Amino acid sequence: MRFVIEGMGLTAAGVKELALNLLPKFSDHPEHQFLLVYPDLPEYRALQGGNVECRLFHKPPSLLRRHWFLQRMVPRICKEFRADGLLCMGNFAPSKSPCPVVVLVHNPLLIYHEPSLQERLTLREKLIVAYGRRACQKLLPRLPVIVQTEVVRDRLVSLYGFDPKRIAVIPNSCPSLSGRRDIQPRDENGESRPFTFLSISQYYPHKNFEILCDAMKIVSQRTSRQVRCVMNISPEQHPRARKLLQRVEREGLETQVVNLGWIPTRERLEQVYRSADAYILPSLMETFSFTYLEAMRFGLPVLTSDRDFARHRCRDAALYFDPLDVESVADCMLRVVNDPELRRKLIINAEVLVEQVPPWESVAAQFVAVLEQISSGGSLSREFTERHQSAVLATSDPRQLASPK
Repeated sequence: MRFVIEGMGLTAAGVKELALNLLPKFSDHPEHQFLLVYPDLPEYRALQGGNVECRLFHKPPSLLRRHWFLQRMVPRICKEFRADGLLCMGNFAPSKSPCPVVVLVHNPLLIYHEPSLQERLTLREKLIVAYGRRACQKLLPRLPVIVQTEVVRDRLVSLYGFDPKRIAVIPNSCPSLSGRRDIQPRDENGESRPFTFLSISQYYPHKNFEILCDAMKIVSQRTSRQVRCVMNISPEQHPRARKLLQRVEREGLETQVVNLGWIPTRERLEQVYRSADAYILPSLMETFSFTYLEAMRFGLPVLTSDRDFARHRCRDAALYFDPLDVESVADCMLRVVNDPELRRKLIINAEVLVEQVPPWESVAAQFVAVLEQISSGGSLSREFTERHQSAVLATSDPRQLASPK
């Protein structure tokens, strides 16, 4: 079969990480041909070869141009390629396609409504949310959909009336980092070095990083140990990212809130993880965060928001706080700083979760199985999705997962 994989919006952060880990594994399925329609970035150019063809374009500069590309160019490309199926990995799909379509939905703004977030969004982000919610109401309920967690599936069913039989849950694997697994809290140098919280992510308003500045003020007043929070924000990522960095400088928080800026290589990212003592994410909404798994792989206790997405992903391997209450955030940070046994317990609990993460070969095989099913005129029945999700836990051989029996 011949499949088109569209991901013009996957240019940064977790969605780009997803693509770069997932797409190469399609070459494990030589019985199919894949055409990647992606932004013209060096990382995507490197995926060309074998049964994987790349057709790269400059990312449309405006929302209107992006809409035109999706509605006009993508169907044209599918027709020219004689595609049997189309996978749209950027939340949206063309209203008319010459072949069956399945959509990966991963934008948390489409499935959560957080009143406190509205004033933080740019006009562009508000337009994307309005466009996306209309698509969820009008178009997507008629199409098969892939999501990354049961939480997202249940929210799509509740918010938009999606038929759960049209939703396949395919969990992600973990990015390819050679993580250090260590169940001992990192107190090798005692209190002679700063206790380091790590909060790694590109800036998005829903990540809620601002509350960490306020929490660090409280933490520094309530402990004699030096504590710092390390981020990797770049000012060009978002107007509010620039304001946050200006605030850190204006309020003299540079020793408490340390910003590394963009981390250019995986090797450097691994060094940053290894230098930390704990990971904290005060996000208001997520569909799937790679950083939870990355932190767990590097033996970091996790602190995060008391929200459904976080509890589903982290279970008993995290300490939870109210992401809108600075006292709650600070109290959790202080508990982790002062209690080595608590840190050890969280790290040990995380070991179980990390062991359950499927390999990327199995994740790719599930995507291929969904494409095969919809291209053959089948539906994503509960029996189909459950069979293939169970198979992921049973084998890492993608050829055993490729075709439904």
